[in-house]
Amino acid sequence: MATTKTKPKSKNTQSSASVRQIFTTSDANEAYRHFLPRVQAEVPADRAEICRLSVELVRANVDRGVSAIRPHLGRVREKLPLCPIDDLLELPSLALGLVAAAGRIAAAASEREIEARLEKFRPMRDLTLRQLEIFADLKLVPKQRVAAIRRGSGPVDHARDGVDIAGMFHELADTLAGKHPFSPDYLAVMAEHANWLLVQLRPRGAQQRPSERSPEAVVRDQFWTVLNQRYDHLREAGVAAFGLRQLDTNIPPIGARTQSPSTAQPPQPPGTTTPEGADPGPPGEL
Repeated sequence: MATTKTKPKSKNTQSSASVRQIFTTSDANEAYRHFLPRVQAEVPADRAEICRLSVELVRANVDRGVSAIRPHLGRVREKLPLCPIDDLLELPSLALGLVAAAGRIAAAASEREIEARLEKFRPMRDLTLRQLEIFADLKLVPKQRVAAIRRGSGPVDHARDGVDIAGMFHELADTLAGKHPFSPDYLAVMAEHANWLLVQLRPRGAQQRPSERSPEAVVRDQFWTVLNQRYDHLREAGVAAFGLRQLDTNIPPIGARTQSPSTAQPPQPPGTTTPEGADPGPPGEL
């Protein structure tokens, strides 16, 4: 009976699907799109650590640390065979993705921005509300509804008035057509100001729950959590490459700030002493 011999597979043969390509880019948005599915899969939303550091500071430290470790990857592989080298080399791109994620979070408006909106909105509210009061006196609109809008005071109440006023003009458009000077665009702009103010303003005494995060903030924190975990591996690799005493010099803690040159102590010649009462500088520095 004839037998079929199977040609043995070469040990060097490797499926292309198993070869991981290290992702690198200088485009923050491209990095965001690439890593988004991965960070969301790795970190559930309720387990994402809140990023409280400057993302630009984090990115600078990541770039510095990865640049320092690159010439020593051979030593790292020898001492730490399980170290995820590919993850470390992707850290600068992942940090760019974090920057892009942080940029997608809508920042709260400043007091100046809110006041500028109020300055545009107030005269529009006053004019349209007075017009509705005239219509109420003429029995063209419900007087009680207009009186309810007039009641109350303060920016939050006035913003709510703007929404209600625009709603009345829209609801009674057929009845009021040709009887007032306000175009649909004018009323739409007033309503847009009112809705924006309602989002930005909070009633006196109201507090936002500390745990309340927008979806964009959750994504930023997912990026941060994965980045922070991988940076721990980079620091472990730094110990293998540089030793513990030289670790911070080459791969700083992820939130470390560079000391300002103006605060650094100038080196002293050998044999000199610090005058009595003078600041000798941080321990370990000359």
